[in-house]
Amino acid sequence: MCSDSLMWSGVILAYGEIALKSPPVRRRFVKTLIENVMNEVGGVKAGLFGGRIFLEHSDIDSLCRVLPYVFGVSYFAPCMHVKLEKLNEFIRSNVKSLIGNAGSFAVRVRREGKHEFTSLDLERDIGRIIVDLTGCRVNLKNPERTVYVEVRGEDCFVYNSKLKGPGGLPLGSSGKAVCLLSGGIDSPVAAWMMMKRGCIIYPLFAYFPRGGEESDLLRYIEVLKVLKHWSVGVKLRAYTYRHEHNLVEFRKAAPKYTCILCRRMMYRVANELAKRINAKAIVTGENLAQVASQTLSNLQTIDEASELPVFRPLIGFDKIETEKIAREIGTYDKSCIRIRTGCLPRTGCWAKPSKPATKSNLQEIKEVEEKLNIDLLLKRSVETIREITV
Repeated sequence: MCSDSLMWSGVILAYGEIALKSPPVRRRFVKTLIENVMNEVGGVKAGLFGGRIFLEHSDIDSLCRVLPYVFGVSYFAPCMHVKLEKLNEFIRSNVKSLIGNAGSFAVRVRREGKHEFTSLDLERDIGRIIVDLTGCRVNLKNPERTVYVEVRGEDCFVYNSKLKGPGGLPLGSSGKAVCLLSGGIDSPVAAWMMMKRGCIIYPLFAYFPRGGEESDLLRYIEVLKVLKHWSVGVKLRAYTYRHEHNLVEFRKAAPKYTCILCRRMMYRVANELAKRINAKAIVTGENLAQVASQTLSNLQTIDEASELPVFRPLIGFDKIETEKIAREIGTYDKSCIRIRTGCLPRTGCWAKPSKPATKSNLQEIKEVEEKLNIDLLLKRSVETIREITV
């Protein structure tokens, strides 16, 4: 990924939104970002140069395989670290490696600090050296090769290509949240979006097999494997609990409200797990009016069951937008796989009523729950919470 004819001395990282924070917060976030990389790749040395992080490691390729998954990174580049006074000498000595067989080139300079020259002056000086030594043609609009030079005070970083990072905030900079995660398309995207905002996610899966059906659980595990790649530097801890006994009772007591009662119970279990791990919010993949339980009326009723705030990153998305992100982050194919279990195939949730309620009355729902002895059902559910290994 990062290999080239030039032996790079390290990797330079740029961050975006972190730069907008106050100095104390920025220092804390940068520290978290660096620690996440170091936790994932041993033996990394890090240095700070203005708004850039320079990482040194014996295996640059191993760094480059990890950095596309590190939240907080805007872009990164394998580079050479050169002192400003040695820059022209470095360009002369490495011009063939920097330009290769390209028929045209451009030089792009970015500076921080006070210098006696402008960025344009330096671009012209370096460009003149390259032309004199190679005869290569300058093309500022569509070059075959670009030489990037970032000047930070008296330090320079030279590279040929920028590689995109996911952006956002460093994982762990925004606390913890329990995410109700299924093997479907939406909830993994919601989890990823909260991770991008720096939130450590604790996935929770409501396990309600019927007749030995295991495909949803196996799909959940496959999705977790993808999210684990994005959890750089932070161990992904995932959980399940048994939910089928709740659905059996809900279907008996109030069939049309089964989905609403189901979601309220999921929220309660998620809140109990949150207490154990000191999480401050619940995350779901719900979006407005996609299914019966996600109408505005029903979402209001469902929310009442949660003591913690409920975050819905996908609330305004349509399915196409969600699927696009799922494909980009790698969860889509896992969410769509068909896993053979030896059981008869089924479509959707076995407990879903034929005519689910699209509107609900909170008082009526509470009366149904009182008759069900909801506290006992919750206790049974919480007792089955288990951490699983991914």
